[in-house]
Amino acid sequence: MARRIPTLKALACFEQTARFGNASRAAGELYLTQSAVSRQIQGLEEWLGCKLFAREKQRLVLTAEGETYLQAIRPALDQLETATLTFLSGGAEGGVLTIAAPPTFGSRCLIPLLPDFRRTHPDIVINFISRIGMPDFDREQIDIAVLFGDGQWPGLESHRLHGEEMVPICSPKLIAALDHPPQPDNLGDYALLHIATRPRGWSDWLKASGITGIDGENGPKFEHFTMAMQAAIAGLGVALLPTFAIEDELASGRIVAPFGPPRASPFHYYATCPAGRARLPKIRAFMTWLENREDTERLIAPR
Repeated sequence: MARRIPTLKALACFEQTARFGNASRAAGELYLTQSAVSRQIQGLEEWLGCKLFAREKQRLVLTAEGETYLQAIRPALDQLETATLTFLSGGAEGGVLTIAAPPTFGSRCLIPLLPDFRRTHPDIVINFISRIGMPDFDREQIDIAVLFGDGQWPGLESHRLHGEEMVPICSPKLIAALDHPPQPDNLGDYALLHIATRPRGWSDWLKASGITGIDGENGPKFEHFTMAMQAAIAGLGVALLPTFAIEDELASGRIVAPFGPPRASPFHYYATCPAGRARLPKIRAFMTWLENREDTERLIAPR
């Protein structure tokens, strides 16, 4: 008996249109014309007997029926993709594994561990790219991404690595003129250097330290940890940085941390991958390796 299911082309058009909210972008992703995508969706709606999308201004938004159907079929589509990729790889763990991670975390915390992974999985070649924030796993062909947050990303499977502790640092020259040991209250005398990806970093640290009367919102902003640290070394102000990012500079004396102890961030780093691909041999091998490493939980713990 023939299965009562739509064509995979129709389902792919539906899923990508729901993803982008735009038939034209879905068409580009699927290498089809916009009219072809629209016909597939129209045919699917007729086959199901309900409207899947409603137009709101310039976007196509899922109806309640469309959202219910998408959530129901997505696991099956993910499973089909996983089965196909596993078959194409011959079911082996070999292949190319592309990992995206924030630059400082990647270079200081994750890359030093990779020789051990290579020894245990010599058939897997790792490509490592720098990326801050959520990548486009499909378009960029990324297998695993390291993300910073609460671990709740719809459609992703997450493996928690560790938390992050932040501490104020500056150039020794910045506090050389003080006639007393630096105190947290002295922070109000300096520019607070901010990191774009941690917009509430200073406010949270000041609150956790019980410090009032200092504006934790204003000050120069820098995109990367390295930029903020170089600004601090140059004497532009006091930067709030994670302990894992400053060990070498503290040891060398280029920077000091005189304003108080590190404070834990409420968020953590996670190794993530699309849930439908978590069973791919190469991804499963990497995640299992992370879980089995005794030092994984100390990836970015303070030394």
